[in-house]
Amino acid sequence: MERILIRTGETVVSEIRIGPDVLGLNLLPVRDARRRVAIVTQPSANPTAMQIASILENDGLESAVRILPDREEAKTLAVAEECFLWLNDLALTRSDTLVAVGGGAATDAGGFVGATYLRGIETVLVPTTMLAAVDAAIGGKTAVNVGGKNLAGVFKHPARVLVSTEILSELPRELLIEGTAEAVKAGFIADEELVDIYEQHGLDAPVADVVSRAIRVKADVVNEDFTEQGRRAILNYGHTVGHAIEHVAKIPHGHAIAIGMVAAGAASEQLVGFRHAERQKELLANLELPVMSPAVDVNEILAAIELDKKRDESGVRMILLEAFGRPIITGVDPTTVRAALSAVGIE
Repeated sequence: MERILIRTGETVVSEIRIGPDVLGLNLLPVRDARRRVAIVTQPSANPTAMQIASILENDGLESAVRILPDREEAKTLAVAEECFLWLNDLALTRSDTLVAVGGGAATDAGGFVGATYLRGIETVLVPTTMLAAVDAAIGGKTAVNVGGKNLAGVFKHPARVLVSTEILSELPRELLIEGTAEAVKAGFIADEELVDIYEQHGLDAPVADVVSRAIRVKADVVNEDFTEQGRRAILNYGHTVGHAIEHVAKIPHGHAIAIGMVAAGAASEQLVGFRHAERQKELLANLELPVMSPAVDVNEILAAIELDKKRDESGVRMILLEAFGRPIITGVDPTTVRAALSAVGIE
């Protein structure tokens, strides 16, 4: 089992465990006062949630499971309110624990509920998709969608993240493909060897290796800038355009981010001379990810970009690449935005 630690200063605030047997012994951090565990999950991850409930009950802990709506439908204030009332009915206290099991939407929504119920209770995340394992469950960002994607949220580290490489190695192909986009992103912003692995092995890349490398990229950035006051924004490479496409076209997050990376790569090539934009596009296509947008209204995309949480007083911000491992955060003018959109077929 591999352990990656998230720190605030010298204090360890979150532990990430990676391996085939992380759902075995010592699943939860030691806590003598804990009596109950609430588990939120999604339909596809319910077998894992029930496995966890059984393990906890064998350890003498009461547990209850609630199934959330699938995908982004889980990330609403209405669903969060239902969870708050459910936790209250269970008489969950600050000494107890919430476990969120599932894909990125489940860990986002579960993390948000855990961070805000009783002003915050111990939360453990169990990502069961590649996307959640390498990105959504890592780093303490929690959110629900209000108008735009992730417009309401809290920074709150989970006590522990359990990444089962056994679960990830058995994923349906479409879920493996979707999550690969965020792993490739990690490679381009900070780990060229991760890109090399994908170029050599494609979708047969060793799961434990790519997951570990992608998580380490994110953990290193989060350790430096937890609340995204500066450097953490580089993790949003591909997300300015990607989130807008996801919101308007209603396509899976990983697909949208792949398209957003192509747009950001084109802008990087135009503005700062990035020489690997075509290499990036070719790799994403070889990994069976989309590199062109579905048919969308350009004005709807521009409006969604204007609502993006990464904007500031100067306007739209994009993460661009000067070279491998050299991302920059910069404001971009409307002409650049339109050129980036044109590169993915949005005119």
